[in-house]
Amino acid sequence: MTQATNKPLLIWVIDDDQSMRWVLEKTLTNNGYRVNAFESGSVALASFKRTDPEGRPSLIITDVRMPGINGFELLKQIKNISPQTPIIVMTAYTDLDTTVQAFHEGAFEYLPKPFDIDDALELVERACDPVIEGSPGTKRLPAEIGDWQQQLRLWAKQQLSQGETDILKNASRTFEKTLLDCALEATRGRKQDAARLLGWGRNTLTRKLKELG
Repeated sequence: MTQATNKPLLIWVIDDDQSMRWVLEKTLTNNGYRVNAFESGSVALASFKRTDPEGRPSLIITDVRMPGINGFELLKQIKNISPQTPIIVMTAYTDLDTTVQAFHEGAFEYLPKPFDIDDALELVERACDPVIEGSPGTKRLPAEIGDWQQQLRLWAKQQLSQGETDILKNASRTFEKTLLDCALEATRGRKQDAARLLGWGRNTLTRKLKELG
């Protein structure tokens, strides 16, 4: 939880909801972190640009739906400035498509609202894991391959708590579409090679492309 200097890690919380900022700031402070809270992505981005690298946060937690710069735009702009800064994206508009977008933009993790505070703290601790010192910079340890299972669990809990009755169909469709997109990307659009990677025949892949859109 602390850096080599024994100074508590700094976390930025960005959300236009004052009560959410208060809850996260209080929880994180009580668990030994320093916290700066911002009510908009625009203010946070301007502050990030003004701050020297050594004074920047060890982790950013941002909402998606905010006036002005939304969470995804903030994510992209901060990653352009500081690719190594981990960012946790949180939103009440929870679906797997949003999750995929967040990870494509470089999010460390995705936190659905409302969330269990213990789940949130677990994500924060993983994001603030010790870093590997290297040259010419500092690189964070890569996320575990199994992280997507934890993410799926959080999403499933959220959907079930809202009374979702078509969860398996929705999850299966998005899971297949994500794998298909990745296979086509890996093979540079060569459908026959992508089908082989997925264990499908060419006809199956063609049918899936039409079904999944």
